[in-house]
Amino acid sequence: MTNNATFRRSVHIALIILTVLVLVSGLGIAYYRPIEALTLGLLDKTLSFQIHTYLFVPFVVVLILHSAMSLILRNFRD
Repeated sequence: MTNNATFRRSVHIALIILTVLVLVSGLGIAYYRPIEALTLGLLDKTLSFQIHTYLFVPFVVVLILHSAMSLILRNFRD
């Protein structure tokens, strides 16, 4: 695998993980009782809000990186 492919794959995986975490934490804020029951009490409304707040900046950074990946890789070809 080349460096470009590794970089793309890493960004894609990071974006998928962050998207799932943002969605689950958002659902934990809006529908806290079912999410708390599904997570066996691990994800309550307060923790969901904290996770959702802390993940905002990393999510936006990875989303911008993902969106601009073709421009970035075009400038740094091997």
